[in-house]
Amino acid sequence: MRDTLRFDRRFRGFEDGALGGFAAGAVAKRIDGPAEVNLRSLPPMDRELELRDADGGALELYDGDTLVLEAHGFELGLEPPPAPSLAAAEEANGRLIHDESGHLYPGCFTCGHGRDPGDGLRLFMGRLEPGGERLAAAWTPDPALGDDDGALPEELLWAAMDCPTIWAAWSPTYPVDWGEGFTVLARQRVELLASVPTGEPAIVTAWPISAEGRKYLSGAAIADADGRELVRAESLLVRVPGRT
Repeated sequence: MRDTLRFDRRFRGFEDGALGGFAAGAVAKRIDGPAEVNLRSLPPMDRELELRDADGGALELYDGDTLVLEAHGFELGLEPPPAPSLAAAEEANGRLIHDESGHLYPGCFTCGHGRDPGDGLRLFMGRLEPGGERLAAAWTPDPALGDDDGALPEELLWAAMDCPTIWAAWSPTYPVDWGEGFTVLARQRVELLASVPTGEPAIVTAWPISAEGRKYLSGAAIADADGRELVRAESLLVRVPGRT
């Protein structure tokens, strides 16, 4: 198969690249069941990228001769901790990891404060308990983001699982020296258990799993207001040299 994808600037993470989770989901939605996506380079915006079949049912996305990402089926096997109550998640919204003055990328599609409702996801994570490990957010996806059935498209669910796992790396147990660089999504694994409706409250959680050198492993999940799990994800994050 030869097909093309194009990532509009609306779906940026950094100012010069598409959000990794969005790009991953745009490819992974073509694979049946849970999937793993390995990001090899910053997904470019506003130009045609070539999607190619690869061995074993995998898919590869290229920018000319540069491999952007590779996706294949994968059984996740992650068991997230039980979701907190909606009330507890709403309290976490008041303990944000960042605010407008402290966010390096306010235009980020997922977690940027500079995005209008219905344009970006506006998913802002806070600590469930002051100084604690787990993050949470009470989040109602804007109806403008929904598909014809009023649910979030698959690529937006992957996008929603990107930034929370990065913020979870700000962990008391596995501290990141942010002065030495910044953290990027290197690998994402996502399992979709049920659709996520727009216009209805959801509970998003994220937590650190492990750290070794420059690599951090984090988990994230989405549940409905009653705590029923809808999406689960795991991200491998890598700290790389500083970026402006």
